[in-house]
Amino acid sequence: MGVIPIVNENDSVSYTEIESKERLFGDNDMLSAIVAVLRKARRLVIFSDIDGLYDKDPRLHPEAHLIPRIEKIDDRTMLLAGGAGSRRGTGGMKTKLQAVKLAMRQGIDTIITNGRNPDALYGILNGESIGTLFIGSRLEERRTAGRRP
Repeated sequence: MGVIPIVNENDSVSYTEIESKERLFGDNDMLSAIVAVLRKARRLVIFSDIDGLYDKDPRLHPEAHLIPRIEKIDDRTMLLAGGAGSRRGTGGMKTKLQAVKLAMRQGIDTIITNGRNPDALYGILNGESIGTLFIGSRLEERRTAGRRP
């Protein structure tokens, strides 16, 4: 339909409306990934308070480098996420990567970038390299992943 839906769990009347036993809907990141999967989106953009995934925490290490592209989230990637995020957030980069992993498994490219620069969305739509791009696995990759050569 040519629209960009914005998902924010704070818009619900009560957290019990979206909370589940598995806590799938416990934050905006996972909720947006689930909406992207259900809508068969081609791309998901998750805004953060930093520019993307770094090789080290940029708040503690000024020499940290932004990782522009990731094709697979593994244990090493999850270690880069560190612990909880800001005092206001519930999980920081770790919960973002869990949401990204869900989207990637469904073939959805996902970008994590800084929400303080909403104009970045125009650059993303124009194909510019902004934030960290996580490449979703394509259907053919998922079909052959379990097969032996």
